[in-house]
Amino acid sequence: MLVVEMKLTIIFAKIVMLVKIIVLAIGILLVGCKSGGDETLWGAYNEPVAAQPLPTPTGPSELQVLWRRDIGDGAQNGYAILRPAVVADYVYAADRRRVVKLAADSGNIIWSRNFSQNIFSGVGASTQLVAIALENGMMVALDSQDGNVLWETPLNRQISAVPAVGQGRVIARTVDGMIIALQSATGRVIWSLQSSVPELSIHGDSSPVISGDLVFVGLSSGKLLAANVISGREYWRVTTSFIGGQNEVERLTDSDSTPLVSGGTVFTAIYQGDVAAVQLDNAALKWRTPISSRLPMALGDGQLIVTAELGDMHAVDAFSGELLWSANDFRGHGMSAPIVVGRRVIVGDATGRIYSLAMQDGTLLDSRQAVSGAVIALVAGDAQFIVLSAAGDISALTFTEN
Repeated sequence: MLVVEMKLTIIFAKIVMLVKIIVLAIGILLVGCKSGGDETLWGAYNEPVAAQPLPTPTGPSELQVLWRRDIGDGAQNGYAILRPAVVADYVYAADRRRVVKLAADSGNIIWSRNFSQNIFSGVGASTQLVAIALENGMMVALDSQDGNVLWETPLNRQISAVPAVGQGRVIARTVDGMIIALQSATGRVIWSLQSSVPELSIHGDSSPVISGDLVFVGLSSGKLLAANVISGREYWRVTTSFIGGQNEVERLTDSDSTPLVSGGTVFTAIYQGDVAAVQLDNAALKWRTPISSRLPMALGDGQLIVTAELGDMHAVDAFSGELLWSANDFRGHGMSAPIVVGRRVIVGDATGRIYSLAMQDGTLLDSRQAVSGAVIALVAGDAQFIVLSAAGDISALTFTEN
């Protein structure tokens, strides 16, 4: 009888553990799917964290809103993966049903293109075309000049990241691990690469990055891939984080952060893993620092700026991987990916506020309301930067002369 009770106890314990893993897996899969005040930020096994009191700005008022526009319904609770593109003197942005081209200096709408199908990811842009992915697996290219449709290519797969445009190619990333290159002039599929997808992964994928004749992609397995953007020849795949764990949730290492290329180095970040630097020519791991992130990083003045999983801001020496400073007061505020503008680190939060931090030590200098809804993307331009919210609000900001 005692043996039976012991066996039942063991079985019950395993069932409880399985339920916990399923619940945690669902939470991780939904990371990033909500926005605004409802956003839940997850660590490995952490409950949603309470927001820390924000620091008081110490610098002069320097953030100035140049213009602000409502371009639609936005990402609809974070389901769509949207990011504006700044090309020359224009801004290209999308919500769930339309793409718009705006003048960067005034925010005036140059053209607008509506769709009957939902837009899932975008936009990728060049001076010739604007690329978006529809929810039904259709890749669409629009003429940058007038917004007319250049081509539509059914990929019959859900595109899971913002497409990259360059070198005569449009690079798409799909939820089932395909990396697909289309000819930008015709939409014809030129090459494709397959990568494995683990059973658990985070909503959305790392956007491909084109640099010269190379394309870099962070994979759902946590690896970083480099290939020739023209031919699709794969040069290397490298593991940048080495994670152990008792179950699949603990072992989840998804590379959702867009790779960042500078000189001969590629920087990447892994959820539940490390921020790492990889030598471009031979895939040698230069350094790795234990910071978990799923958002794109920024680089400036030799510093790599990272938004960690719970909202902490970190600066890492780009050459050595040494942690230079941390700003922990932003924890729990739903912080966005950072950008670097001059000697400032710019980051947004779940309420639509923008923060200006000193590059040298992370001190908060200024803060102001920029958009309505959670900040989901920041893009640096020549004389200003662009802010997009989950509610479809877009604005341009600059710095005042003090």
